[in-house]
Amino acid sequence: MGKIIENIKKNLKTYSIALIISLLVGVAVFLIFFFVQNQTIAASLNGTGIAFAILFGGATLILLQTLGAFDTFSFGFKQVASSMFGKDANKYNDYAQYKEDKRSVRSNAPKTYIAVYLASLLFLIAFIFLEIYKANLY
Repeated sequence: MGKIIENIKKNLKTYSIALIISLLVGVAVFLIFFFVQNQTIAASLNGTGIAFAILFGGATLILLQTLGAFDTFSFGFKQVASSMFGKDANKYNDYAQYKEDKRSVRSNAPKTYIAVYLASLLFLIAFIFLEIYKANLY
């Protein structure tokens, strides 16, 4: 637990920027659905629900990328690009070397998916409150 708190303190600016951008994206999605669907409670529910889903899905993709799920694709693209465009020889001889290098880089990288998950949680809470409001309204 101490390691996580130390990481958050070290990368507080990065996490803050990721949280602000995530909230802005969520609010933009909410406003689009709210104003396109005639500004009703159902439009509010649709906007917050879809904003939650988009942010949750984006955070999950960031988490998968952090865990190395897309390393095969990125290694393949780097190999193809270096052979097609005649760049200098690729610094990675094989996939295992590439994976090991990326693992060491990722261990020190900030975990921005935490901030995006937090933003999605805020939209989920807003969705639940709007659903309770709608249930009491009708």
